[in-house]
Amino acid sequence: MELNCTIPSEISWLSFNSCILDEANDKSNPLYERIKFLAIHSSNLDEFFRVKINTLLLGNSEKKHTLLNQILAEVNRQQNEFGVIWKNTIVPELADNKIVLYENQEITKEHLNEIEYYFKSIILSYIQVVYISENNPKPYFLNNRGLYLLVKLKDVAGNFNYAYLNIPSDKLNRYKQLQSQNDTNYIISIDTIIKKCLSFIFPLEEVISCNAIKLNRDENYKITDETSGNLIAKIEAKIDERKSGSATRFLYDASMESETILVCKKAFRLHDNEMIEGGSHHNLFDLFQFPNPIKPKLQGQNYPPLKHYPFENNTSIFEIIDNQNQLIHFPYQSYHYVLQFFNQAAIHKNVTEIKITLYRISSQSLIANALISAAKNGKKVTVFVEVKARFDENNNLFWSKEMKKAGIKIIYSMPNLKVHAKVALVTMKNEAGKNKFYSYLSTGNFNESTASIYSDFGFFTSEKKYTTDLKKVFAFLKTKEKTATIKNLLVAGFNMKDKLIELINTEITNKKAGKEASILIKVNGVDEKEIVEKLIEASQAGVQVTLLVRGICTLLPEIKNTTENIKIYRIVDMFLEHGRIYKFANAGKEKIYLSSADMLSRNLNRRIEVAFPIKDENHIAEINTIIRLQLEDNTKKRTINDKGLNDSIIENKDNPRRSQTEIYDWIAQKNKISQTANII
Repeated sequence: MELNCTIPSEISWLSFNSCILDEANDKSNPLYERIKFLAIHSSNLDEFFRVKINTLLLGNSEKKHTLLNQILAEVNRQQNEFGVIWKNTIVPELADNKIVLYENQEITKEHLNEIEYYFKSIILSYIQVVYISENNPKPYFLNNRGLYLLVKLKDVAGNFNYAYLNIPSDKLNRYKQLQSQNDTNYIISIDTIIKKCLSFIFPLEEVISCNAIKLNRDENYKITDETSGNLIAKIEAKIDERKSGSATRFLYDASMESETILVCKKAFRLHDNEMIEGGSHHNLFDLFQFPNPIKPKLQGQNYPPLKHYPFENNTSIFEIIDNQNQLIHFPYQSYHYVLQFFNQAAIHKNVTEIKITLYRISSQSLIANALISAAKNGKKVTVFVEVKARFDENNNLFWSKEMKKAGIKIIYSMPNLKVHAKVALVTMKNEAGKNKFYSYLSTGNFNESTASIYSDFGFFTSEKKYTTDLKKVFAFLKTKEKTATIKNLLVAGFNMKDKLIELINTEITNKKAGKEASILIKVNGVDEKEIVEKLIEASQAGVQVTLLVRGICTLLPEIKNTTENIKIYRIVDMFLEHGRIYKFANAGKEKIYLSSADMLSRNLNRRIEVAFPIKDENHIAEINTIIRLQLEDNTKKRTINDKGLNDSIIENKDNPRRSQTEIYDWIAQKNKISQTANII
């Protein structure tokens, strides 16, 4: 099928990042929530240039050149919008609340003394100055993502010189809160402090200009032959290579003189398409650290995680799971129950074995510590660690070594595959001495830090239809041999894509037969060619297809005769939408799966993923309630149009609906009903 209703993934991703700017510009959001969204936008864009852009920079085809120009134009538009939001909205509102950010305005004498002291005693110990000379045969080096100031100098003889120095934001907090004056709070960046104190660095030269610069490098490494040699050593070598990868974006202050731009281009050996105008400050993901001197004022409403009452008693968590499958909604409900599952397994006298897959774990992982405790308590513990999880390689390697020292069996990454599944299996001896199995399956990582902001599902069960298949998955991770048939779970690398196509085909057949037919898929991304083609076919057959896609979606909706029955939405709000749902009407006997997998080519073709069916009627009702609330959202839900862009939100001001707060309130109300029932 000719895909004439798709767009490049890079353009779709930029459309998603534009939503982040919309949230930063939405005055209904608290001020510090909007600052957080600016930080998210900057962080996202930084990763975009480290991961997604290099193949286009190296490409010679006209198609790639056109796409690159389109990308850079949209990036420039978003950067300009970012600057307008910051300068015209955020900074003035801070000032209205008696929080002054020093940038270009005059600094009081008292604060000058304070910042000079801080500069001389703290900042200066981290400063390295490099003079640029035309006679230097080697290119000058900028650290990946490092912040620098490019300084033009004039010596006593009237000669112009250039030097660059680092801004040590990797060592110090980017923003410093100064002493308040007359009930007004003052904040200054270390960039601005250094600019104010340049005379201490260059006492014998006149500073003519000073401009911010930054270099992104390509970090999207590939291991050419994963099947030979030491894979861990190769990964460690690739991590080191990131530090000196090829340039993908050189950001420079837009006010920089053309002559100084040429000096940078020559000194750092840059190409024109790598050089992008920026602002006077870079790495604005550091706004995550922006101080709030009047906290909690100006911040968002607090939504503390709610209880899951079936687990709120002194009964063993395993007995509760035996009694009924348990479904948890993060971050609305506490991640404590996942920790409780592993902590109880670590000390339970009848637990003999624990198996788990780890993709991204917290740097201070309580789960890893529970596994270490289990091993020390005599349990057999097997952990599959995905050390190819981008940007988490070092953390995962660290924990794998710590766990190995405790006697845990570690299985490392598989050649040419990533294991992205989020599953665990606990083995216990029952009273008859036979093995009893408990499964935990999730849409999100085993990471208690991100669990507070990622919207995910966690599912606990001891039913054989889950545990039997999960044993086969772990057997494959150990042996690398696909000898078993997976019957109930959908497992990428085994049966997932084929089963998804079969499920879509069933909807097409049902629609043609006049039966109930519809598809709803909630994921983070859609670009897998065969799935996209099949969804188009479903649309052409009259099947109503609804996609809730947070990020990349290369499929374009509502194009006549192809995707006119497809609607695509995107929700961007305080929590990161991360839970994946596949829902099929199935002629009135609906099928629902929760999954770790997006509808992306990498997930369905180059990863091990697990989707699990939801059969309990109460859980099906819960998931349908969440879907309904999200589709009824009229404040944070965007509609993706036939150009792949976000249509403006049409808000019903008389009846505003915000799905994330309504889901929270719905769970809180359920808890009240549960409490009342228990009291009665």
